[in-house]
Amino acid sequence: MTQKTWNVMVTGGAGYVGSALVPKLLDAGHTVTVLDLYLYGEDVLDGVRGNPKLREVKGDLRDPAVVADALKGCDAVIHLACISN
Repeated sequence: MTQKTWNVMVTGGAGYVGSALVPKLLDAGHTVTVLDLYLYGEDVLDGVRGNPKLREVKGDLRDPAVVADALKGCDAVIHLACISN
């Protein structure tokens, strides 16, 4: 049986939970778009950066144009974005 793969947008993909989830999604064969402000640095995804199935969008979830761009081609959204401090 063939497993379905998704094109998933992860808001907050460079955050505490997102940075653990994104590599797992990629390992499962999914295409991932990360939308994040990268407030805590851009190195958190260094382990998967360069993966052809990873797209990173540095931007603010509150900006409709940025969200529209990040959503292009996506089948699903996992919403993890927050500013918890």
